[in-house]
Amino acid sequence: MSTPDVMLPAGYRLSVYEKLDSTNSEALRQAGAGEEGGLWICARAQTSGRGRLGRRWESLAGNLFATLLLRPDCKQVHLTQLSLVAGLALHDAVAGLTTRNISQHLILKWPNDLLYKGMKLGGVLLESKVGKGGLPAVIMGFGLNLAKHPDEVDYRATNLAQHGVSTTPARALECLAAACDEWLGAWNNGAGFAHIREGWMRHTLPANTPLQVNLADAVSHGAYGGLDEDGALILILDGGIKKRITTGDVFPL
Repeated sequence: MSTPDVMLPAGYRLSVYEKLDSTNSEALRQAGAGEEGGLWICARAQTSGRGRLGRRWESLAGNLFATLLLRPDCKQVHLTQLSLVAGLALHDAVAGLTTRNISQHLILKWPNDLLYKGMKLGGVLLESKVGKGGLPAVIMGFGLNLAKHPDEVDYRATNLAQHGVSTTPARALECLAAACDEWLGAWNNGAGFAHIREGWMRHTLPANTPLQVNLADAVSHGAYGGLDEDGALILILDGGIKKRITTGDVFPL
């Protein structure tokens, strides 16, 4: 991928690398050095890609590894909302990569995965760093299986090529950058989160889907009850009791 191959929305820049440990790590380094934001970082190869909770993200050749470094002007409590913003952008970017209507097969799985026909297609990793002047930097990382997919242990994975969608990392990044810009505008530094929440729930699991949620110290079973006004998952337990989940691994049953 060369920089001229990618058309970004106005106000964004792109740095492309042959190889990085991870695009998120590079973004964190640049944030610490004072990078102002609006910067996309993309690599053709990653040696230490990672997902949530420090898990390894297997970075196979031909897939997309990209990170957007932002400096949002919002309250600290609103920063976690960007995980849902990123999920919506990833969903729309994939849907825009083909003239076929594949949205019916795309499902957002809380908090950060995109599924295709129930299999993991991509994911989001949100990180933050307080830099010079105290303004936080948000690192919005994306991994998308375009040409290959790993053999997942906990969750079956897939790739777009396997389903007849042929594209390049450059084209995927172009679609992703446009979708991110659109949804960040809708989010409006937290003022538009109700719209984000509604949009996200349109593309997620059906209401009352049975779920297993693996927490740090326990496993909970229940039914999907949507998201609360802050974006936390609502798990409906036996007896109709609602449990608010702010972090955990979700598995539809």
